[in-house]
Amino acid sequence: MLKRNLIFHLIEKMNNTLRDSWYLFFILFIILSSCKSHNLVEKSGQWDQIKHGEYLVENNTWNVQATKSKWTETIFYDTLNGNMGWKWDFSNEKDTQNSYLVKSYPEIIFGKKPYVNYQSTSSRLPIELTSNQFKLEYEYLVNANGVYNTTTDISFTDNKNPNSNNIRAKMMIWFDHKNYPFFESERLKQAMIGGIKYEVFVDIAHIGPEGKWVFIALLPDNFPSKGELNLKDYFDYFLSDGVLKSEWYLSSIEVGSEISSGKGKITFKQFIVH
Repeated sequence: MLKRNLIFHLIEKMNNTLRDSWYLFFILFIILSSCKSHNLVEKSGQWDQIKHGEYLVENNTWNVQATKSKWTETIFYDTLNGNMGWKWDFSNEKDTQNSYLVKSYPEIIFGKKPYVNYQSTSSRLPIELTSNQFKLEYEYLVNANGVYNTTTDISFTDNKNPNSNNIRAKMMIWFDHKNYPFFESERLKQAMIGGIKYEVFVDIAHIGPEGKWVFIALLPDNFPSKGELNLKDYFDYFLSDGVLKSEWYLSSIEVGSEISSGKGKITFKQFIVH
């Protein structure tokens, strides 16, 4: 009888221990779930911004008036792991073949975007173009369909106080694209820059809303999701060609996605300007 009572006592003690353990596990689960949700900052309004150190994530919806259906676009920043990026749903937008219309450009900004209502995100920009020694370290994840690309938008001005009327050039280094065509093949040339083979498009008389400036676009041979670009190599290449001018200033280094249709998410695990 004594042994039986002892066994019952031990079983009851084990049950209590298991019950306490499950209770503690449940409490920890609730706490961790709450922390996860509080770490993620999301904004979905047009032109919403999230500041993170020297970087600014912006919900750039510059041409959404061209949409013909309901759409959503959200920028995010995870305060725990530093991930930045955007997600979108333009699933009901229909593209005519070879006539893709960009609706938005959610992006990360480093430096002074050359428009009056922007301040520089860093004391390191603007800078004289010939003085720059910047390297761009990146790692990103993509899960998307439809028509889009992911590319830099690097701005050059002829004034140390950049604004829309002194933009002289923009450079797009493509990181990725899906169903989004590059430029006319007859106007492309091949170049090896920073150990990467590119197709290069240059329009020295591009007309934009801000006036006339030089437009440069580079499409790499492949799309590594992780790497480091020595931006000086790119700038020196076009300086030697006379496309960029030594008296100009480097205003901003931006990366974003030109979105036409579809649904997706881009996450930059790293976007660091050294």
